[in-house]
Amino acid sequence: MKKIVFYIVLSSIMSSIITIAAYKKYAKEEPILFPYTSSLAKTKLTSSDSSSLVSSAGFPDFTRVVSKTIHAVVNIKNYSKKYNNQFDPFDFFFGFPEDFGPHRGKKPQKNDIPGLHGSGVIISPDGYIVTNNHVIRDAEKIEITLSDQRTYKAKLIGTDPSTDISLLKINEKNLPFIYFSDSNKVQVGEWVLAIGNPFDLNSTVTAGIISAKNRSLGILRGETQSAIESFFQTDAAVNPGNSGGALINTNGELIGINTAISSASGNFIGYSFAAPSNLVAKVVKDIKKYGTVQRAYLGVRGIDLSKTEYLKAYNKETHQNIKSQQGFLIGEVFEKSGSADAGLKKGDIIKSIDGKSIQNIADLSFIVGTKYPGDKVKVNIIRNKQKKTFNIILKDLQGRTKIRTKEEITPSELLGAIFEPLNQESKKDFGIDYGIRIVEIRTGRLSALGLEEGDIILSINGTKMKKPNDVDRVLKKYSGDVTIKSIKQNGQIYIAGFEMNN
Repeated sequence: MKKIVFYIVLSSIMSSIITIAAYKKYAKEEPILFPYTSSLAKTKLTSSDSSSLVSSAGFPDFTRVVSKTIHAVVNIKNYSKKYNNQFDPFDFFFGFPEDFGPHRGKKPQKNDIPGLHGSGVIISPDGYIVTNNHVIRDAEKIEITLSDQRTYKAKLIGTDPSTDISLLKINEKNLPFIYFSDSNKVQVGEWVLAIGNPFDLNSTVTAGIISAKNRSLGILRGETQSAIESFFQTDAAVNPGNSGGALINTNGELIGINTAISSASGNFIGYSFAAPSNLVAKVVKDIKKYGTVQRAYLGVRGIDLSKTEYLKAYNKETHQNIKSQQGFLIGEVFEKSGSADAGLKKGDIIKSIDGKSIQNIADLSFIVGTKYPGDKVKVNIIRNKQKKTFNIILKDLQGRTKIRTKEEITPSELLGAIFEPLNQESKKDFGIDYGIRIVEIRTGRLSALGLEEGDIILSINGTKMKKPNDVDRVLKKYSGDVTIKSIKQNGQIYIAGFEMNN
């Protein structure tokens, strides 16, 4: 009897040791994902719950899905001194403060009236919120209103104009949030719900279907030359204020962030577009982990072969007779890129990457946009009517093939700018004896804050900027709120800020 008890106790101890060891190994190799993904969800609807999607009358019923997601969509107000009446391709998503509400017809003074309205999605219980970059662009203050009307000041964690995605943070815990789903599994024709704040009407839900996938609209190319567009097209009604809101499936999982509508009037006329969740998740993870998006590039420029007008012009210029088809025609291969190293050439037609068919430029930009520098991809092409396969190692814009840690990325890179000392003439013109001028601006914190080439940075966190390396000296290893004081080219003093994590 004693032997039996001994073996039982020994077995329990060994089992515990193995379990702990396995857990430690798993925890080390597989940390909890951020953003939260549906694989971790315990509230996901199962097939046995599918009846909840149909009412007793036989019509679609999304009440259960809405009840578990609607409280995770927030209202975002962008307070900014920057104000003009020029047309912006995204304006119809904000809502226009001069057209609605008690401030109709009045210009905002300072930053006490929100210039822009939009939506956002809580993606973790500790207050991380994803929205569109254009919703918070140029913001001096960002205010978040939850569905229960609690309000918070949000911090800008990071932004990516290439995908029009930004990450915010509010100081709160135990918040409702929405799990990410695998957007690659989304099918044309499936039901989807759009949740947002159209015309500043909080917590509005509309339903529709996925009308098409991998749409490239060209709306982000004015923001950056490295734009990645591969939108879901839906007929779920969205209007001004929906931008940054959630597009969810019937399991209540996030499959996209509503970004744009096709409209001549500014109001919904049939189609809306959302950035797919897999691309959003990649951007959010990079911003949180590295402070900036770790972007890989194939290193080619070319023509979408589904665009017949461009193809006709190319055939005329090159005296060829390439037919309209699915694929991407390479017009230029950049020197020292992964494609150049592997041997791709002008005139090659890319047909697939990693076994995934390339029908148009949206397919190409999405697949590469979810990759990292150093990733290897298998590219199938047609060259002189012959099929060929190339293995390509992707690089970043500087030709690097590895992911850079936060320690390797300088504050100036995070800000996304190159600076020069202010000359005496400029000092005299503006009546100052210090400052550094932005001579080149790229995707980064400063562009998200609305700063431009030619603007002058006066101080960072109260420290006067006299030479370019002052930026790195002040911000190196710094964590917390960053306040930047600058002079715009028109002489206006501009103060804005964001949060830097190290």
